[in-house]
Formats: sequence, structure tokens, C-alpha cells
Amino acid sequence: MGGLLDKANAAKEPETDIKTVEPEPVVQEKAAPASKAASPSKATPAMSSASGSPDNATKLNLAGWVIILVGAILSLQGGSWGFAVVAVVLILGIGAIVQADRMRGSVSKPKLYGSIVVALLIATTPYAAVMLVPTNASMAISEVELNEETDELSFKVRGTMSSVDVSIEADGVEMWTGSGDVSNDMKKFKVPLADFFAGNGENHAGTEVVEYIIKGAGSNGQEGEIKIPSRFTTREAQDAGVRIAELHDSNDAEEYVGITMEILVGLLSPNEDAVDGGGFSAVGLRPMNADYQVQVTVSGGETWTESLISVDGDMATWSPQGGGTGSGSTAGWFGLTGSGTDNSGVFYLDKSEFYEGAGCYTFTVDITNTLGDQSVFTSEYSWNIDLSSGERDSNNDPVRPKGDGVTTTC
Repeated sequence: MGGLLDKANAAKEPETDIKTVEPEPVVQEKAAPASKAASPSKATPAMSSASGSPDNATKLNLAGWVIILVGAILSLQGGSWGFAVVAVVLILGIGAIVQADRMRGSVSKPKLYGSIVVALLIATTPYAAVMLVPTNASMAISEVELNEETDELSFKVRGTMSSVDVSIEADGVEMWTGSGDVSNDMKKFKVPLADFFAGNGENHAGTEVVEYIIKGAGSNGQEGEIKIPSRFTTREAQDAGVRIAELHDSNDAEEYVGITMEILVGLLSPNEDAVDGGGFSAVGLRPMNADYQVQVTVSGGETWTESLISVDGDMATWSPQGGGTGSGSTAGWFGLTGSGTDNSGVFYLDKSEFYEGAGCYTFTVDITNTLGDQSVFTSEYSWNIDLSSGERDSNNDPVRPKGDGVTTTC
């Protein structure tokens, strides 16, 4: 019996040994998840992100910041256009930054709010610097021009203000003021010369005698000024010269038919004057443009007056008494039409219109300016004139000598 029990126990011992090594496969099964976590399919995204090519969210984020930086540069121009740029920049740039965060799958509010604050500072600081910090040098008054047709001075004010007050001074005295709203950083003004004229800017020699200055003050404290060219404000004719000559009958040298007349109007040196023989010391004058009327009168016998002459700019026109149209440039001497023409077509004043024997005859030129206070300037010159006709007897001997014509000043 004992022997049989021993054999039975010996047969069961190997089974016990086999069961003790059975957990080894279980250990292998628990290690399997670690190998799955390291599978190539799940490692691929990390590898592509690290390979150097930014994803779409990163690109969009960068684009947003580029938009904001470019907009900040453009906003430096200020004005309403600068404000529009800032508004568009904030919408596009910040919108791109927000969308980039959403594409990453999560929005970090602290980070997002910080980005928005930085974007606001970048986009608005240049605009605020231009609009809020006064800079006198940033206002420009330019393009000062004179329209001869309308007798208006025009100029432009440029700057980043919303409105501007302007004035025109003559030798420091305010003569005109105006104001206007500035649109697209520019405002154009037109001012009639009559509204601020206070005397010629230059004298006969071209020397400045009255200084005209345009001044501007913007609503944001900006200021600027510019001098008006003195030639624009030399608009008042003040002097006239006269020269005359006797005219013979083309068929009879012993007969005087009258005189020819020329005038010079504008600005002359005080030293200029009539000379013997009907001449004048000035051969020309400094050109000027102005608007005025000229009246020429001959006295000493029968008083005679030329038709009223109107000057616009540098052109004189009138209606001759003999018909037709008279004209001449005030840039130099121009002839009057008198009362008729001789056989050669020369304009002259017939001696029957003014002459009453040998004596002193005066030529008066009245200039009435249409600008400013419409001042009248008068110039007078006189000569001794003898237009007596010569007479001969049957033997062709002189019975009465011919007059000396125009001789000395008187």
C-alpha cells in the first residue's frame, strides 16, 4: 500500500512544476501595449511637425502680425485715411491671430488678450503720434498762384488737422482772415486781391516795399506761413510818361496837320521827366500787371480828351474817336489814336482839335486803379508847340516861316 502511494505522488510532482512556469506568457501579454504605443502610425505627426514646415495655424498667425505691422507704417500719414487704415488693420490682423488659435484646437484667453493689446498698440501708436503730437513743421502752405482773369490769389494748406484758420498780413497788419475744413489733408483757398491789397509789393526798381505773408493755424496746434511773391502784389499803376512829335502834311512839308502821341504807364523812377523836342527820359519801364483806367487830356488851347483806356493785366484797349479798336501792350510805349489818320495810316491828333496858336500845351494822364481804394495818380508834362504853317509868295519866297513844331519843355 505504501509503495503504491509513493508512486502516485511521484506522478503528480511534474504537473506541479509545469503549473509554476505557466504565468510567463501572461507577462508577455501585458508588455504588448507598450509596443503598440511605439507603433510607427502614431509617431508620424510628430515627425512632420519637427521636419521644419510650419502648419497653417502658424502661417495665419504670422500673416496677422505682418498685416498689423504694414498697417502701422501706412497709418503714419494720419488724417481720415490714416484712421481707416488703422480700423482695417485691427479687423484683419487681430482676426487672423484669433483664427490661428482656433485652428490649434484650443484658445488660451490670456495669450489671446495679450496679443490683441499688443496689436492695438502697434497699429494705433503711429496714428496717435501724428494726430495728437503738434509739429509746426508738418503744416505746409504752398502753390501760391495768381489768376489774372479773376484777380484772385489761390494757395493750398496741407496738414493732418481737421480744420485750419488762415490770414494774410501786409507788413504785419492783418488784412484778411478765413477758415475751412481740411479734407484728405488738404484745403485750397481763393482770395480776391481787393480783399487784402494794401499797396504795391514792389517799387519801380523791383525792390520789395510791402511784405505780404500768408499764415495758417491748424485745429491741432500746427502752424505755418509763406511769403506771397511781391510781383503778385504789385498791382497799382502810379506813373505815366508822354512823348509827342509834330506831323507834317504828306503833300506839303510846310504844313503841320497835328501831333502824334505815345504814353508809358506803370511804375517810373521819380527822376524820369519830359525832355525838349517832345521826348521823354525813360525809354521803357519794368513790366507789371494791373487793372486800371487811363484818361489822357491835352490842354492849353481847346481841351481835348482821348477815349477812355482800360487796362487788364498788361493789355490796354479803347474805342478810338475815328472808329475801330485801339489796343496796346503796357509793357512798353504804345501810341494813342487821336482824332484820325493821315494818308499813310498814321494815327494823330488834328491840330484843329486842340491848337490855338503857338504856346505852352500840357498833357495830363490820370490813372484810376480799380484795386484797393481806387486811388487816382496824375502825371503832367508840358511843351512849347508852334504848328504855324509856312507861306510863300509867287516867287516861292517865304512870306511867313513855318512854326518850329514841338520845342522846349515849359
